[in-house]
This record gives sequence, C-alpha cells and structure tokens, in this order.
Amino acid sequence: MADERSGGDAAGYLGWFFLGALMGAAAALLLTPKTGPQARELLREKGGDFTKRAQEYAKEAQVRASELLDKGRELFEEQSQRLMSAFEAGREAMREEIGTARGEG
Repeated sequence: MADERSGGDAAGYLGWFFLGALMGAAAALLLTPKTGPQARELLREKGGDFTKRAQEYAKEAQVRASELLDKGRELFEEQSQRLMSAFEAGREAMREEIGTARGEG
C-alpha cells in the first residue's frame, strides 16, 4: 500500500511540475509584444505541443518507475531468500553443535 502511495506522489509532483512549466510558458507568451490574436494563436500552438510532450514524458516516467519498482521487489525477494537460507543454515549448525556437545558431555 505504501508503494502505491509513493508512486502516486511522484506522478503528482511530475504533474505539478508540468503544470507550472505550462503556466510559465503561457505567461511568457502573453507578455510578449505581439497583438492579441497573434499571441493567442502562438499560445494555442505551443500549448498543444507542450501538452503532448508532457504526456509522453509522463508516460515514459511512469513506465520507468514501474520497471524500477518491479526490479526493486525482485531484489528484495532475492535478498530475503538469501537471508532466510543463511539463518536456517546457522540454526542447523547450532543444533548440530549442541547435539555434539551433549554427546561428549
């Protein structure tokens, strides 16, 4: 559940970043010395291009994040299995030593 939240937070931050960039670009275009219709047309063109690019980047980031999350889970599973194997081997060695010590005593 926490993994889902952290992935959502990253996507949210990315969304806010792109929204801020879009607003900054819009403000820059609106403050240029162009006529109203020219500025609106330029804003419409650039805004559409920027939106498409932002969506593509967001999709790529989501795919990469998902891949990294999956890889992290795999590594965690591997390390957990190694740790459990080492723990069991240590436990078995301890039992053998206790048995040997009782047999000698």
